[in-house]
Amino acid sequence: METTVAEVPFNPLEKIALSCSGGGYRAAAFHLGTMSYLHRLPYQGHPLLENVKMLSTVSGGTITGIVYTLQKQKGKTFPEIYNFLLERLRKLDLVKLGIEKLNPGAQWQNDNKRKNLINAFAELYDEYFTDGATFAELAEMHCHLEAVAFNSTEFNNAVDFRFRNRGSGIFGNYYLRINQAQAAEIRLSDAMAASTCFPGGFEPILWPTDFLHADSPNLKSLPQTAPVGIMDGGIYDNQGIDTILRYKGSADNPYFDCIIISDVSSPYMNPYKPTPESPAKGISRITLRQFDRRARSINRWVNWLVPCLCIFLGFLPTLWDYRNSTGTGISLTLAAVLLLLWLGKIALLRKLLRIPGRLRRWLLEKNPHMDFYLKKLSGLDLGELSLHRARPLLLDRLNSLISLLLNVFLKVVRRLNYNLVYNDDRWRYRRIGNLIRRLTREDYDAQTRRPVEERTDAVEAHSLFKGDFDADIGENIGAIAEAAADFGTTLWFTPEDQLGGTLDKLLATGQFTMCFNMIEYLENILYDEIPIDPKTQPALRELLEQCKTDWASFKNNPYFLI
Repeated sequence: METTVAEVPFNPLEKIALSCSGGGYRAAAFHLGTMSYLHRLPYQGHPLLENVKMLSTVSGGTITGIVYTLQKQKGKTFPEIYNFLLERLRKLDLVKLGIEKLNPGAQWQNDNKRKNLINAFAELYDEYFTDGATFAELAEMHCHLEAVAFNSTEFNNAVDFRFRNRGSGIFGNYYLRINQAQAAEIRLSDAMAASTCFPGGFEPILWPTDFLHADSPNLKSLPQTAPVGIMDGGIYDNQGIDTILRYKGSADNPYFDCIIISDVSSPYMNPYKPTPESPAKGISRITLRQFDRRARSINRWVNWLVPCLCIFLGFLPTLWDYRNSTGTGISLTLAAVLLLLWLGKIALLRKLLRIPGRLRRWLLEKNPHMDFYLKKLSGLDLGELSLHRARPLLLDRLNSLISLLLNVFLKVVRRLNYNLVYNDDRWRYRRIGNLIRRLTREDYDAQTRRPVEERTDAVEAHSLFKGDFDADIGENIGAIAEAAADFGTTLWFTPEDQLGGTLDKLLATGQFTMCFNMIEYLENILYDEIPIDPKTQPALRELLEQCKTDWASFKNNPYFLI
């Protein structure tokens, strides 16, 4: 493949952008492992991590991103940041603590916030991760980062909503621009909550009402308009790629020499399976009309039997002249209870019988054209529809809708964002995909059969990896990568996860996957005879040798850096 000079970075690792995908604690831990390996690599006299100039994070990746950025601004070393975050990931069960904060007597620090789960998480993030810090802490960057973007999705215009440091771009979005005075008052914990606010698990966090606090006069002075719902950044771009591509530079002259995409999401999804047919037996054979007949028959018996029982129990004490006795009390109490239950049943049944008519009127009020569809539906004889036949009609629709929202939609968005850098040859030497599944046997074999990009003969001849999983990767690394990739999107580690060392597996997978991908990247730029600054080449070769040495250590003990 021919390559123009404009496509090749003169100093490949001088300016790096790192994107950290969403994925709960799985993402937070994997990205921490990725960053720890970049910090380990010495490059031109300092850790390679310090060449990262932009950090773009989503959802679970934002937990790691905000903690890292804030702690670096405070002058903390990477080992201090690593241990700080590791301790919280290991011990904090955010879901349990968040639900406990919803109890009526639980302490609620900020009275401006609605009392719901996402705001409970915002308070927990503030308590355990950010300690009251606001974006004023990021007004002037005092570390190697020049730009950070913590991504979320805005629900009024279906676009991204980006929490940024000052001077790195629009804070908010095109429709909802937040000025610097207002942005400086926003707590980092609220940005973390907005970015991790995944649908189904949380309700939207509201702008600006849920962002107000005692020391936010500029936010409180905002015009009183309808609040805007903000949720998980993964809805718009779960990899944070788009934010990086839009930062400075241009398509013909990219600003960053290298983009590292640290990603725990999977391109795979479980195939749709229709509801299996089951034999019609038992209650599943009963049609709605048959059920209605039986229900009416039972109702008639109840309407006849209960009054008779009440009369019988009421007159039963006459046998002992209503003397003050246990028998009198029991009889009269049972009669009263039965009578009340019977009257309650009658009232409830009347209300239930009115529901279809009320539902029809409500539907017609909301959508006048609904009458057209209801008339079409009347062609189906619902009375002859049994549970056996109704079950697949309902479940197939429900399951396909859930799959569409939780799988198909997110996979399509993921593919579109990856296409921005993988279907554009200008990024061929400027990208590293650090995917959590890369070193599983399935993915490694698939990449060998269908490589992402064709390697030249020179690269093939020098490459450490020859496409044989057992020889290149081995069972030790493969098993850990498989376990890390299969861990769910949660904000806790169960006791079983702790005993199984899930957190260590996620950290190690981030480390050895980054090592593997760095080797492949360096082999491509060093052996493909592309124009690189001659002064940089020795440092790149030293870096490659360090990675190869580390890879041998990883194969011997995948946890050697934990």
